Amino acid sequence: HPLWPTMLQTVIADTKGFVWIAGEGDQDSILKFTRDGEFVWDFVHRPPPEAGVMPENNQDTDTIRNKGRFQLDEVANELYIIDQKRVTVYDASTGAFKRGWGGHGMPLSEVTNDAIAGYTWTGGPPPEERQFVPTLHFVEISRDRRVYIGERGQNRIQVFTTEGKWLQDIYVSPDTPAQRGGCGGLNAGIEAPAPTVPGLFTQSICGTMYKMVISKDPEQKYLFVADAHNDVVWTVERKSGKTLGYFGGSGRLAGQMTFANAIGIDTFGNIYVGEVDMGKRIQKFAPVLTGAR
Repeated sequence: HPLWPTMLQTVIADTKGFVWIAGEGDQDSILKFTRDGEFVWDFVHRPPPEAGVMPENNQDTDTIRNKGRFQLDEVANELYIIDQKRVTVYDASTGAFKRGWGGHGMPLSEVTNDAIAGYTWTGGPPPEERQFVPTLHFVEISRDRRVYIGERGQNRIQVFTTEGKWLQDIYVSPDTPAQRGGCGGLNAGIEAPAPTVPGLFTQSICGTMYKMVISKDPEQKYLFVADAHNDVVWTVERKSGKTLGYFGGSGRLAGQMTFANAIGIDTFGNIYVGEVDMGKRIQKFAPVLTGAR
């Protein structure tokens, strides 16, 4: 298709038989197809082709340079897009803008267009920040209408209502070097121990928020967070935000991970982890019941 993304990032299959895709290139957008590949709809909202490098503008809701990370909310027929330092929500049939917000529910008018200050990692978490801290890497919506936004620059998940009211911060392995001014001030390629997971190491991959899925039990008790820095999947209690543990570890053997940057879950609780860069594989992890052999 002539509009096919040059930097494909997200693929979502909905319950009505359609497939939605999006990319991170300047002229990429969100496209809707049938499952047989017939083109249905183009979200548009592209910058002019001749625009070149554009300054960050979190107040512009018509032109979106990076639409690659999005989520489809079939309940409300809406598209959630995370880019720069904001969440924007659009009608999934017309593409019309509906609402948006920044970190901790601030209105778009208060979202800064300046870079978030970096920090030097000394074994602790990055400085607290009210704004969203790029890169925003995932948006997920639970059955009870909670919106989860992952920030690689802060090792944090911010939780909102669908109208943008802030509810909760969840930190996962907060002492990991975050993607903020580089890897917490570490030079790319320098290896330093990750203090929260003994024996694991960082390269130029930083931050803990890469992708997340919500468990499919009736209460959706758990969040599973793919962490490409520590090469693990964290298990988090959804309501409390407490980290319960992790599985995986750095390496190329079965059960180990290299750059875990995608995660899915099926109705049986099996978790599928996709590894990019040098990983180049998908691994399936089956749940183990307490006391089972």
